Amino acid sequence: MSDKSYIRLATDLAAIANPSRENVGYFFINNFLLSRIDSDMPSDLKEYDEDVNVYTASLLAGVVTGQHDLLSAELISTRDADVFARVQETKNQRLRYRVYKANADFLYVSLGIFGESSLAGDVPETDDDAQARFTGRGKSYYQFASAYAERLFGRGAAIAEVMDKLSRNFEAYTRVMIWMSGEYLHLMNQISSGEMYHLEQDTQGHFEKSHKTNSWDALLDGYVEWRQTHSKESLRGLARAARELRRVDPSFSLKAFRERWSLSKRDDELRRLSA
Repeated sequence: MSDKSYIRLATDLAAIANPSRENVGYFFINNFLLSRIDSDMPSDLKEYDEDVNVYTASLLAGVVTGQHDLLSAELISTRDADVFARVQETKNQRLRYRVYKANADFLYVSLGIFGESSLAGDVPETDDDAQARFTGRGKSYYQFASAYAERLFGRGAAIAEVMDKLSRNFEAYTRVMIWMSGEYLHLMNQISSGEMYHLEQDTQGHFEKSHKTNSWDALLDGYVEWRQTHSKESLRGLARAARELRRVDPSFSLKAFRERWSLSKRDDELRRLSA
């Protein structure tokens, strides 16, 4: 599949000298459209949404070929608090857009293709509660992604409209994906719950490692800025960075950080902050 194509496996290849190959995107959009019909949710039923079909097919093709942010551990977390912390640590609107979009896509594919069991956390809850919680997060992330897309690309931008439709109709599109997963992809017959658990844990582990590194970077950047300006705003930023680093790394101590770097006795404000 290195050339992003696949062979229609239902065909008897022995009877064909040169079997034709189809684009991965076509495979997914064809099955998504069939699933919409099967699910009594044909395209453009309530509003124009063929753009959602194209986006969904492109998303799944990107996951298969490894070209999509769904596989970017530095952006994705299964925990809501980590996602918002990742957003808060940057003022870059494009990065915020990517974080929200990547996590929304992650939930869309995870719920639609693999089911809510692939996202289950340590807290026991019913399937309905888990579905409602993850659905709410998916809707919110797409809503935020749509808002940032408008800021970046302008009101009426195609990607902003797609994000908005996915936010408003997240449950419906997820149901179509669930149908496609069972009827056309047959993935759940091939991937065990144990394998899905390890996949989710691996994703979370990569995110935590990346987020810890980013938190250290934010702390050091904040300290450099505070040393240069000694402004109240830079001190507040340093305090936020320290709190976030302590959250992701309980062993961190701002007092130890100050002593490790032999900070000047003149840094009374930082001394009070680390007390």
